[in-house]
Amino acid sequence: MAQYKEFRRLRGDTGQHRRILLTALLLGILAFVPVILRLWQLMVTDHSYYADLALRNQTRSTAVMADRGVIYDTNMNILACNVTVENVYLDPRELKQSGADLAAIAKKLAPLLEKDSAWIENQGKDMTKRYKQIGAGVDAETAGAIRSYINEENIKGIHLEPAVQRYYPQGTLASQVIGFTNASGTGSEGIEASYDSFLSGSAGKVITTKGNNEMDMPYSYEDYIASRSGCSVILTLDATVQACLEKQLSLAIDRYDVQNGAFGMVMDVNTGAVLAMATLGGYDPNAYLEIADESVALEIEQLRLQYLLQPVESEAYQKGKQAYDKALYAAQLKQWRNRCISDGYEPGSTFKVMTMAAALDCGAIDLETSFYCKGAEQIPGRAQLLHCWRSAGHGSQQTPQALQNSCNLAFAHIALKLGGERFYEYVQKFGVLEKTGIDLAGESKGVFFDKSLVTDTEKWGTASLTSGSFGQTFKLTPLQLVRGIAAVVNGGYLMEPYMVDEVQDAAGNTVLKQEPTMLRQVISEETSRTMCGLLRSVVTEGTAKNANISGFSIGGKTGTSEKIDIFDENGQRVLDKIVSFVGIAPMDKPQYIVLVALDTPSRSTGMYISGGVMAAPTAGAVLSDILPYLGVTQTPEA
Repeated sequence: MAQYKEFRRLRGDTGQHRRILLTALLLGILAFVPVILRLWQLMVTDHSYYADLALRNQTRSTAVMADRGVIYDTNMNILACNVTVENVYLDPRELKQSGADLAAIAKKLAPLLEKDSAWIENQGKDMTKRYKQIGAGVDAETAGAIRSYINEENIKGIHLEPAVQRYYPQGTLASQVIGFTNASGTGSEGIEASYDSFLSGSAGKVITTKGNNEMDMPYSYEDYIASRSGCSVILTLDATVQACLEKQLSLAIDRYDVQNGAFGMVMDVNTGAVLAMATLGGYDPNAYLEIADESVALEIEQLRLQYLLQPVESEAYQKGKQAYDKALYAAQLKQWRNRCISDGYEPGSTFKVMTMAAALDCGAIDLETSFYCKGAEQIPGRAQLLHCWRSAGHGSQQTPQALQNSCNLAFAHIALKLGGERFYEYVQKFGVLEKTGIDLAGESKGVFFDKSLVTDTEKWGTASLTSGSFGQTFKLTPLQLVRGIAAVVNGGYLMEPYMVDEVQDAAGNTVLKQEPTMLRQVISEETSRTMCGLLRSVVTEGTAKNANISGFSIGGKTGTSEKIDIFDENGQRVLDKIVSFVGIAPMDKPQYIVLVALDTPSRSTGMYISGGVMAAPTAGAVLSDILPYLGVTQTPEA
């Protein structure tokens, strides 16, 4: 026993030794706890995060763009479609590995792509990305030349890929109505913007596995998610009617030396369907960033050249560039703008149609009510003398002659008989205080008097009431005016204008079908028939004789309005005028209404500036062009 104890003592097999071993074991276990916890976090707690990260690192997703829907006119003529083009891009890493001569490549591609050769060379040197696009929307001829160059020189690192580009085969026709798509393919302005959710469809994608440096992996994977083509949109717009309207507006601009363009539209009075809507000067949506007006483009180019002559870091350079950018953007916005729905203007005497319809409808006047015009008169409640456009006056006249003569004094008295409350009530009914609700982006509404200015004549006098009766000192949009007058002649019904007739999916199924929407009845059918007769007499006997067309029963009203808020550099009001005419045909059963407005005809032509002299014959020419095309038959007695 003593020998065994001595043996254990010599081996050190004591309790202290066991404690040391146990402590070492515990410390070893504790040392592995952080590792175990980290592994638990990586493999359990954060498993989804790292799995997604690995998936992103090992897969590549390539978008497959959806075909954008086609825009058609009412006769299925294509107004906007897609064409296949090619994009050109460089792979800097591939170019470097192949030892390509970047300077020579840049020199060759620069004139083909209309880019700076130094810029192309810098793109080829940038190793941060393997995809450097140097050309977008390249046509077939240019793509062929680049492809031949690649093959002849056996160049690795220049690539072409197919792409889709929006194309507008009719060019400038109805450009503000159709709009355009921007660089990312999103609809901007017009129908392209309003119906973008229908037209755009949804993009698909191809998902593939990739290794380092974009190399294919030994066990590759690919998944394809199909894109969904956009819907096609069929407009109420008729390309032939649109072309006729634009042609006559353009001829009028040249004939009367019109300084600020022209606008107009054609609408079905019974449904609110818009057949044509034009704003001259427009633009080509295929090159929407370019300024179409050559004189404006030259002015902007001169601004660009001026600042480029200054040192880049100088204050003159910065200010000059800011002035150039501002002028370019303003010019682009102006040419994209659809004046028929966006711009308010003083309607002038065309508004008298609604004033007279209201007065007849409520019984304030009848066809035998008499008026006397001596050229100027002190109207009760007005501080200043009210002048008629004819300084000699119209003498004694009844209701029909008041409209035929477009007599301001007669309409001032009609307004007084109507009264502020009833006048304002009818203005509301005719939709002057609200947007029309047309399915186009960018619609605004006019600016009318506060109700009290018209109704509280004891406090505010009768200036707003009387001036408003003949269309002065307030604004409304061209579409608001056309819709209101359409209600006067169609039986008294205020319709909601619309531009899109139908939306169809890629299979031809109807997704959306527009139907005429009647909002309310404004005047009685009897009053409407009376007004049709009166408007016909304005063309046969009144200020609009220049709109008469042999064989067709035309009615309408002229207008000559001032720009009430335009001032020169000295703070003086500019005496520019907008001359207009609203025509309706045929008057025995109204179907179509036409508005023609010419903004600032030049005084240098020597012609009297008025709607009857300038706008009426222009609208007459439009009606002469479109009525036979639209199937309106001529009658010998008209």
